[in-house]
Amino acid sequence: EGLVRHEPRRGCFVNQVTEKDLDDIFPVIALLEGRCAFDAARNATDADLAALELLHERLNRHAADGRINDYYAINFAIHEAIITLADNRWQVIGDLRKVLKLARLQQLHAPGRLEQSLAEHMALFAALKARDPDGAEVAMRTHLTRQRAALRELARVQKSRALA
Repeated sequence: EGLVRHEPRRGCFVNQVTEKDLDDIFPVIALLEGRCAFDAARNATDADLAALELLHERLNRHAADGRINDYYAINFAIHEAIITLADNRWQVIGDLRKVLKLARLQQLHAPGRLEQSLAEHMALFAALKARDPDGAEVAMRTHLTRQRAALRELARVQKSRALA
């Protein structure tokens, strides 16, 4: 998965995920999860949509209460559910999701990002409910692209604070 490296006679070290890594990975995961959303919109049953609705209700409550960690846990479950609904045994998203896990949590701390993320999720869910594959794909890609933008903004703010 590229998360750990072994250096002879020195030991094992956790690799740092660089800004370039994030720039390289986010477009790929946006494509892959976008396709999953496309397929999920075609495959979802009424029962699947009801289960997703319950998750989105919880997501909404956590956002309203500002509980970022709880929000992220439900967010993660929603993404996993969509990947499962895609029903494509050839999906290779798992490793990329592991690499991005901390970054995807961190981006929720950007000012206004929690509310923006919730709006993106609701747009995605609306496309899924409408069984609109193209709309679901675009909504998912937008959601992931904005995560990367939020991380860039956080990095910029942290850098300017360090220089001050």
